[in-house]
Amino acid sequence: GGGGAVRREAPASAAFFKKQVKALRGDAKALHAYLDTVPGDCLGKLLVGGLEEEELVPLIRALDEHGAEHGAEHAFAVLRGLSRVPRVGITVRMLDQKEAGRLERLVLRLHPAKAAGVAYTAEDWGTVRKSIMG
Repeated sequence: GGGGAVRREAPASAAFFKKQVKALRGDAKALHAYLDTVPGDCLGKLLVGGLEEEELVPLIRALDEHGAEHGAEHAFAVLRGLSRVPRVGITVRMLDQKEAGRLERLVLRLHPAKAAGVAYTAEDWGTVRKSIMG
């Protein structure tokens, strides 16, 4: 890992993670700061029970408003983790137009051609985009 990066630890449980999301959902900046302590790739395993729409929306908002600028690499890791959550595609299809548009914009902004110096490839990005956006 890079020097000075936060040490990320998987949340103790899905319930704990969801509780944090719920508590911070009104504050995208605080939620992003919390997300920044979580390894994105743990989310697929952690959230085996799936994610509700009201849990997904604040995560998208936090990444959209604060994530892409503060580290596309981690924002992408979170999206990749979310893309592995069971039935996430169904949850995404339930989003209203505004939130679906926000997600689409976020995903496009994280394309390796636009996010400078990231280690993930266009192929990785395409896989994630497909599993989230369908």
